[in-house]
Amino acid sequence: MQVFLTGTERLEKMNAEMWTRIHNITKLKATILIGNYRGFDQLALAFLNVLEYRNVKVYETGSGLSFGHQIIDVGRYPRQDIEMSRSADYMLAVYDGLSYGVKANLRRMPAERTRIIYVNI
Repeated sequence: MQVFLTGTERLEKMNAEMWTRIHNITKLKATILIGNYRGFDQLALAFLNVLEYRNVKVYETGSGLSFGHQIIDVGRYPRQDIEMSRSADYMLAVYDGLSYGVKANLRRMPAERTRIIYVNI
């Protein structure tokens, strides 16, 4: 099983629900697909690093950060998000109602395979 994690670039701190959901995904031993953009992506990658969870594929977005995980470069934005959406069985989205990228990702993935955490920033 592959799970695409996507979230707002404006996020500065993860909350308990985010930690719990990501931790639950790791318990399923799912492959996590994630970008390395600022905000949610980098916070989630740091959390996965603390958990020492290695079943992660980082799709390059230009930051070069991977926290030691495998980097996949499929070209410029939005190719990474499109590829992760196509490859994923499920998606966890952290959405503030403003992020263009998260909104586009929500349109790409069927609603029945998506879980959304709404945040106010």
